[in-house]
Amino acid sequence: MIVSTVWWYLSRSTGLVAAVLIVAAFIWGVLLSTQLVKPVKKPAWLLDLHRWLATLTLVFVALHLVGLLADSYVEFDLADILIPFASEWKPAAVAWGVGGLYLLVIIQVSSLQAIRSRLSRRVWHGIHLVSFPLVWVVIMHSGAAGTDVSNRFYVMSVLVLLIISVFVVLYRILAGTGRKRRTTTDRTTANTSQRART
Repeated sequence: MIVSTVWWYLSRSTGLVAAVLIVAAFIWGVLLSTQLVKPVKKPAWLLDLHRWLATLTLVFVALHLVGLLADSYVEFDLADILIPFASEWKPAAVAWGVGGLYLLVIIQVSSLQAIRSRLSRRVWHGIHLVSFPLVWVVIMHSGAAGTDVSNRFYVMSVLVLLIISVFVVLYRILAGTGRKRRTTTDRTTANTSQRART
């Protein structure tokens, strides 16, 4: 009985930590693409922190899956956690989690140096944009499958993650990357100096 409880707590706690880490990696990645946390010369540790958060996310997702497989309360099998809608327990909620797992794996595998070096920047960036829907999928999974949905602290935590994610996305959209602004400023300066010469 105690061992069964341990697996249940492991699956719950690692799922929560994984959700927070996914959102943290997402937020940091989006902020890295703006001028907010990127000084003139970007230190390597800023990108390393993003990669570290993403890798830690994978570790906690793996522990979450191990906890689910070992827990005897719901009795998940490999098909339940790898095939959408295969689970008899909350099939839609679990399907969100399965979808999130695949999106996370796609992003992480494409970011491995051996794979990324074979992809064009445009293709890699397109794949990395999958992180935007990943955050929403994770929040949907957390809200629908979480056994703590009746807990106010849990609900508030999920809402805070959602609000922060929305804020960062809006900031990214409104602020842009800074590249377009610099290019436009450089062109304007070049045009002004060319007119001054003539």
